[in-house]
Amino acid sequence: MDEIDADFDDIIILCHDDIQILTDPKLFTSILEENLSKRNAGFVGVAGASIFTKSGVWWEQEIWDKGGLTGQAMHGKLSENDLTHFGPYREAVVLDGVFLATTKRVLRSLQLKKPHSFTGNWDFYDIFYTFQAHIKGKVNATIPINICHESRGELVGRDSWYQNKDAFVKKFSTYLPAQIKRRKT
Repeated sequence: MDEIDADFDDIIILCHDDIQILTDPKLFTSILEENLSKRNAGFVGVAGASIFTKSGVWWEQEIWDKGGLTGQAMHGKLSENDLTHFGPYREAVVLDGVFLATTKRVLRSLQLKKPHSFTGNWDFYDIFYTFQAHIKGKVNATIPINICHESRGELVGRDSWYQNKDAFVKKFSTYLPAQIKRRKT
C-alpha cells in the first residue's frame, strides 16, 4: 500500500478491465469526490447489497425480492446491452468489484492481502474489502455512475470463487448476516 503514489485522501479506483464508464468525466469526478469526501466514507460502487447473508452471495434472489440490493449496471456489448437494476442507490454492506472507488486512507485501514484460508484465486477481494470497511463503521454506498460491463460475471467453472466464498463465510461468520440499519433523521 505504501508503494501507491497517492495522498491519503486521493481517490483510488479498483475495477474490471472489461468495463466502459459512460458517465460524463466531469460528473464522474464530481460524484466520486462528493461521496468519498464524507467523514465515514468507505467504498462506493455501482452494485451491492444492503442485506448480506451467510450465503456469501450478495445478489441472492431472495434478498433482491426483499429490496435488499442496490445500484445498477449494464451488461453485454455497448450496442446490445441489458440494464440490470438492482435497487435504489443507497448504503450497502458489500459492493461488487466490477467498479469500486475509495481513498488510500480507507485502504490503509484494511487487510489487503489475500487471507491464507482463501485457497482459490484472489477473486473475492471485493466482498473481503468492502465488508471489512462495513465492520469498521465505514459507509459503503452505491452511486449513480453508469457503466457497461462486457461480461455477465459468470461463475460457471470458477471453483476458486466458491472456495473463497466458503472461506469468507467461515472467517466472518460471527458478523453474518449483516444489514444496513435505517438511520434516524
